[in-house]
Amino acid sequence: MEKPPSLGDQETRRKAREQAARLKKLQEQEKQQKVEFRKRMEKEVSDFIQDSGQIKKKFQPMNKIERSILLIPPPRPRNEMKHLYGL
Repeated sequence: MEKPPSLGDQETRRKAREQAARLKKLQEQEKQQKVEFRKRMEKEVSDFIQDSGQIKKKFQPMNKIERSILLIPPPRPRNEMKHLYGL
């Protein structure tokens, strides 16, 4: 026969809930940071495009996620023709 759940079991459940809440809060913070980074990079790239005097734009070193956010191409207008090469 097994013993009924003890107080320690309730303690572990409470800790697991607290950890899940902390994890969810951390994920929300990371998501917000990504959104802010994307907005900041869009502004920098837009300013670079508008400034005809600049030929190159050098960015600070970035981690893998930030690079992937920066390298995602912007959406194209519907009437623009898309061409694929090397397929």
